[in-house]
Amino acid sequence: MRNHILFINLNPSSIPDFKRSRFLAQASFKKIPPSKSFFLEPNEIPPDLLVVSMDGPQEEALALIAAIRTGISEIEILAAIDENQARLGIKILKSGASDFMILPADAAAFDFYITRALERKHLEKHLCFNEECYRSRYADSQKNYRQLFDEVPCFVYVQDEEYHIVESNRKFNEYFGSHIGEYCFGICKNRDDPCRICPVDKTFKDGKNHSSESEIISSFGLKHKVLHFTAPIRDDQGKITKVLVMLTDITEVRRLENHLTSLGFMIGSISHGVKGLLTGLDSGIYTMGSGLKTNNFKRIKEGYDTTGQMAKRIKKLVLDILYYSKTRKFNWEKVSARNFVNETLSTIRESAKQNKIILKSTIRIDQDKDGIEIDRTSLQTALVNILENGVEACALDTGSRSHTLLFKARADDKTITLTIQDTGQGMDQTTIKNIFTIFFSSKGPKGTGLGLYIASRIVEQHMGTIKVWSKPGRGTRFTITIPRQIPYLAKKSRGLTLD
Repeated sequence: MRNHILFINLNPSSIPDFKRSRFLAQASFKKIPPSKSFFLEPNEIPPDLLVVSMDGPQEEALALIAAIRTGISEIEILAAIDENQARLGIKILKSGASDFMILPADAAAFDFYITRALERKHLEKHLCFNEECYRSRYADSQKNYRQLFDEVPCFVYVQDEEYHIVESNRKFNEYFGSHIGEYCFGICKNRDDPCRICPVDKTFKDGKNHSSESEIISSFGLKHKVLHFTAPIRDDQGKITKVLVMLTDITEVRRLENHLTSLGFMIGSISHGVKGLLTGLDSGIYTMGSGLKTNNFKRIKEGYDTTGQMAKRIKKLVLDILYYSKTRKFNWEKVSARNFVNETLSTIRESAKQNKIILKSTIRIDQDKDGIEIDRTSLQTALVNILENGVEACALDTGSRSHTLLFKARADDKTITLTIQDTGQGMDQTTIKNIFTIFFSSKGPKGTGLGLYIASRIVEQHMGTIKVWSKPGRGTRFTITIPRQIPYLAKKSRGLTLD
């Protein structure tokens, strides 16, 4: 970049071999009589460097430098003095000169002085050292830090030794809310006391980074698997005053790992069931064939019924596997709770009739509480799975003349509660504890262990709860409670997810 250098009252002959200076092409000269003041023309661009000769009366030269400094405060001034005027150095600097050089000087020494002055000018132009500039630079630094802090795609917060959150980033605030001054374990873990093993405690004690894997719970009740990283924050004395905590969400990674593991287990687990279903289907076809050969209608009907039952079980098995293996996004919509309950009941009515089960329903939902926000397809799948279990439990209980399957619905300002109760054979405590476990089935080869597992996961995705009561010989009751309005962040979750 070309610099403009203006020489005032400087005689080039005082610099041996001046024409060899590399700054000659950038230089211009101006003669100012002692009685005149230095000024720039209206359209004249201020030079990058003024080289002022101290030749002549010292007081006048010092006054000229002071006047230039007063008129153009940001200009770089280099005073050129004779070697016998070295004692003037302090006065020259006090008058406003940036530096001085001693003459005579050869071209190389002259270029050194000019280069140093121009470098100083460059630094002053790009670096600011006054208090206002420091405040501006500090504000810019804070802004950049805040932006980086907020844009990190992790949950980040800072806590003190008393477990108080003292700062948090945007993603943390979106999921947990702003909780400055509150306990970290209460916000992230929904606990009343500190965690037994706390990586932050370790960092405060040994000053090292620590990592671990844990589970956190958002303000909406969403659970996240996270990698927990900590780093010490020290004061100017080196003492650890705070700890930075970064939580990286690995929920989807863990879900995928578990999903793949479960899929492999599922293939082995249900292969025997599929084999049994195919054997039953083959038996039904054989029975129908033998009936056709002998024109035995009873035999034909027996084989037809067996084939129909096997086909129905195979269809349910395939649908369960497809629903389990395919993760899809929910399609949230606002629907009428009454209509939804009636639609769900209609899917099971024929099955209940065939098994001579009395189907009853009780809907206690006021008109102003009739709207609910759900994924219609998935929630209906969950309820139908439970209802079908109720039908099967009643059908298997041959010790009673008649059975009843009751479906009740009621709603308040915030939630809707659905109750499904049957008078079937019931379950023991061991079965109740494992009923929502994947691949667990109390039906032997007739069950896949997927139906109720899928149902429980769908209810969880609706931010709801599912409870079960049962006694052998007295039937079973499922109670499902879900919010009528789903929080926004919960809607971003996928359909069926695995722990």
